Amino acid sequence: MLRSLSDFLHRKLDGFTCDEYIIMFLVCSIFLPFYCSMIVIAGILFYLLIKGRLLGIIRNISKSYFAIAFCIITTLVALFYKNWLGAVCGVAILLIFLFVFYYRTYINKRLFELLLDACCIISLFCVVWALMEYVRIINRLDYHFLDLVIEDSPKDRVNSTFFNANYYAMMIEFIVLICVYKMMQVKTLRRIVFYLFTIAANLFALYLTGCRTAWIPFVVTVPFMFLMNKRFGFFSFSMGAIAVSGISLLVYPELMQRTSILGDFLKRAKIWKTAVKGIKAHPLFGEGPLTYYHIYKQYGGHPTQHAHNVILDPLLSHGLIPCIILLVYLGSNLKEVWLLFKRRIDMRLFSLIVAFLLTVLIHGILDYTIYWVQTSLLFFIVFSASSIYFHKEEYFDEIER
Repeated sequence: MLRSLSDFLHRKLDGFTCDEYIIMFLVCSIFLPFYCSMIVIAGILFYLLIKGRLLGIIRNISKSYFAIAFCIITTLVALFYKNWLGAVCGVAILLIFLFVFYYRTYINKRLFELLLDACCIISLFCVVWALMEYVRIINRLDYHFLDLVIEDSPKDRVNSTFFNANYYAMMIEFIVLICVYKMMQVKTLRRIVFYLFTIAANLFALYLTGCRTAWIPFVVTVPFMFLMNKRFGFFSFSMGAIAVSGISLLVYPELMQRTSILGDFLKRAKIWKTAVKGIKAHPLFGEGPLTYYHIYKQYGGHPTQHAHNVILDPLLSHGLIPCIILLVYLGSNLKEVWLLFKRRIDMRLFSLIVAFLLTVLIHGILDYTIYWVQTSLLFFIVFSASSIYFHKEEYFDEIER
């Protein structure tokens, strides 16, 4: 048994470069508490700095200076308005982008596939942690495990290692999509069973988070991935599963926990109204990251960290000009993604990236869970994977034409 495990690890892990092992280490750290990832990123960037490689990596990535300019501007704006927590976030965003540039420089197909498998495996440990967390909660509240009661209070919803139940929910959304991506590649029944089990385990954990919004993107993203890759059997099965789930909710609405939908929507409406006031006050540059948390008392808003919307919060926090600057960098990355589809280079990867984007946009209608260390890192690990095929300078010249 130990010999087989040793042979498996050697087969999977041998032959990588130092930079690739570093990237592996960071990706694994995403599933630890968020400060672990930031410490690892800081260590990686310090290593690159003393080796004199950081500037070359920045130069190697198209439009990277626009992302850096965005981070510097939003941090200075936060300092100007004495938004100290926002200024810290601005520095953290800069560190994350610098790592993303490093990742885009060295990512390759073999490494990417291994990273996704590692995410699936580690997610199961997060599920185990979530189950232990849930047992502690129901013992405190005097519930039976099979009651599966999910309370509204954040302290009574599982978050595993992700600080907040909604952040964990988005991580699960991403993991499920990764499993779908992997299932369309493998041919052995054992591997397919593993990914199906990983999906089922993570969906159970998603139920325990009590995050209702996280279920909605699956209605679009999973069938989309199967359809784009012409896996019509899987597509039909997914549509059937969605239909059965929808009918079950209509017949047995008690299956949906936390049914105070109207009350929660009214909270969102109050948050959005406050956000719009803040945008009108400072439309060009905002007041830095986490502006909502910085100003909600001033406008009598609902107390929370952000504006719970993927459009409103960037405009509120960063303003129109920094958002346009950031879009220049993101647009360059999106050109790579488009070429995956246009040239039919890797349709599986294209469908995964688009599914990630759709998840962020659909979930982002009611929440802003992408604005977090772990969720944003996993997002960029996939979104930037197009650089597997387009990270050489001659490709960037072609993209810009």
